[in-house]
Amino acid sequence: MYSLDDTIAAVSSPLLLPGRPGRIIIRISGACAFSIFTHSPLQFQFGSTTGVVPNPRGLTAFRATLACGVWADGMAYCFTAPSSYTGQDLVELHVWAAQPVADAIYQAVLQTGIRQAGPGEFTQRAYLNGKMDLSQAEAVMHLISAGNAGQLSAAQRLLQGGLAATVHRLQEQTLELLSLLEAGLDFAEEDIEFIGPRQACERIGRLSEAVQRLLDGAVRCEELIELPSVGLVGAPNAGKSSLMNALTGTRRSIVSEYEGTTRDVLTALLELPGGTCVLFDCAGLKTRHDDMLDELAGQSAIQAIGAATILLFCVDLTVDFQGASHEVFRHLSGYPLIGIATKSDLIPSEALSSRLAALRQRFGIDFLAVSSTLRTGIEALKTTLSHALLSAQAGQAETDRGMAINLRHRQKLQSALKHLAEAAEEMNTGRTEIAAMLLRTVHQELGGLEHEHIDERILDVIFSRFCIGK
Repeated sequence: MYSLDDTIAAVSSPLLLPGRPGRIIIRISGACAFSIFTHSPLQFQFGSTTGVVPNPRGLTAFRATLACGVWADGMAYCFTAPSSYTGQDLVELHVWAAQPVADAIYQAVLQTGIRQAGPGEFTQRAYLNGKMDLSQAEAVMHLISAGNAGQLSAAQRLLQGGLAATVHRLQEQTLELLSLLEAGLDFAEEDIEFIGPRQACERIGRLSEAVQRLLDGAVRCEELIELPSVGLVGAPNAGKSSLMNALTGTRRSIVSEYEGTTRDVLTALLELPGGTCVLFDCAGLKTRHDDMLDELAGQSAIQAIGAATILLFCVDLTVDFQGASHEVFRHLSGYPLIGIATKSDLIPSEALSSRLAALRQRFGIDFLAVSSTLRTGIEALKTTLSHALLSAQAGQAETDRGMAINLRHRQKLQSALKHLAEAAEEMNTGRTEIAAMLLRTVHQELGGLEHEHIDERILDVIFSRFCIGK
């Protein structure tokens, strides 16, 4: 683990485009953070004064000049300990310059004995200095990596989830029971019973029920922050693969006039106006299979469809009788669908409206006409899909009232539940001392969710997932 005594620095903003000036944020935390203004190769000028420390807890405009004479303007945000993100003296230099100039300023900062921060070290210091609990620190990582509105909402739920308050209540109840059992063990020879075996088992049972309720009612953070998936479904040769290639701008799927060309579930990332999703193309759905491989491809398609956020139901506009599409549609009841009428370039413009009306009457949903060949309707489809995904994610956030917990939280709670069950068994057999030992383990496991008894190696793994500068 890194030393808290070091003063650290990092560039906390994205790289600029070549030749394009912009704002670079250099973040510095530690006891020597303010020394950059007086003991660095940079000459800082604040108005008409130089070589002074700007106003703590304030915002000050500056001009920083390098030894070579190159200068850049910026703003200095200064925070004194403990009133900062990390709980230490903290400086943020917001520099307006091209990337090479900003890099030179950052290197000048490092020449003062300040070292480059490791991944997640700023947030790690915030945790170690008591500015946030561990679940909030993990939420910061999810917040940084959020790729769409749904992911952002999930990260905020974890950040504000109140997990610490719930766990603290469980810890207090465990500690109270443990103190009664250990007091009874200390005064065993004096025949003083602080709590009987039956009452102890009842309390353990209530604790187990509370932990189980927390597990059952919780929403897996991994489920909330994963990218939404969009599936292309329809009868064989309905234009799904061509549509996937048109949407992604790549030749991800093989296109053929023969049905059954797509066997495996193919996936690709699709950038939309509202964020990113996973687009998948699978075998055309049909009721009769030609061979075992065909049947396995159909099973894979059904599994993928079951996990999709939204389905794009593709129907070939050039087919007069939609019997195969209707068979597929019957199996999609209850799934969120967007109707896609493919191959619109092969239909005369004067007949397109009547064809779309016929599809609406047959399937009971509206259809958007697209041509993968001419790319007509593709951008409109992306916009429609983006709105639909945002609505679906907003609905999920409104419906899921459970607390957001991640895999580490779940493992700790499951382990605590297991040890509570073992403690109850030991109490029933009269082995109070072993039951007390198990309850101490439960107390430590609950504490490990937020603050206490966290192995340094575990902390290093958690914070190594962050990017540098956070």
